Parts: sequence; structure tokens; C-alpha cells
Amino acid sequence: MSNRRRLSILLLGLVALAGCNAGDWRKDAIDAAEAKMRTELGDPSAAFSRLQVTGNSSTGQTCGYVEARSGPSANETGRFIVYIDGAGPFVENDMGRKAMTQNRFDFAWKYDCVKEGYRS
Repeated sequence: MSNRRRLSILLLGLVALAGCNAGDWRKDAIDAAEAKMRTELGDPSAAFSRLQVTGNSSTGQTCGYVEARSGPSANETGRFIVYIDGAGPFVENDMGRKAMTQNRFDFAWKYDCVKEGYRS
């Protein structure tokens, strides 16, 4: 096998390996967002759906829906945003401890989730 062919195979392998590792930060961001939301809501059994990471690995965010116990027996569902840079977490419907008006949340959802690639 020629040196040129070996080099091509090596480079192709490195590109494939880099592609495999590229998604790891997204899974880590989702795991961290779930943990932050469980703490924010005070519900370790909170259930998540439609989770997506938008943006990039340094200024992106995890967006999705959470269902959590808001009282002794009631479950409430709301959209949430957890920023990778540490801001938030924010959740609508006054479910979380961090105050954010519904208008401000809707603005953040539109620009930080939907316009960054979130698909319902």
C-alpha cells in the first residue's frame, strides 16, 4: 500500500472519529439541563420531552418541555430553556424559582430556541 493511500485512510479515519465525538457535547448539555431543571423545580421525577440543543457548544441552549409536580398531587407542563453558558434555567408557567415574565420567556423561546433550529 502506498504512503499516499495510507495517509488518505488515516485522514478519513480521523474525520470519522471527529464526527463521532461531535455529538457528545449535545448529550452532555441535555443531561446537564435535565439535572438543572430537576433542581429548579424541586422534583427529581420530572419528565422531559422534545429536548433539543440549539446553537453551539459555547453559546447554545437546551430547549424542551418538562412535566413536574407543582403541588402535592398536581402535574404541570411547561417549556424550558437552559443555557450552556450557565444562564437560567428558565421555565414558563411560573413553575421555576427564577422569575421571568411570560412575554420575556416567549421572546427567549422564539430567538434562542426556534430561530436557532428548534423543531416542534
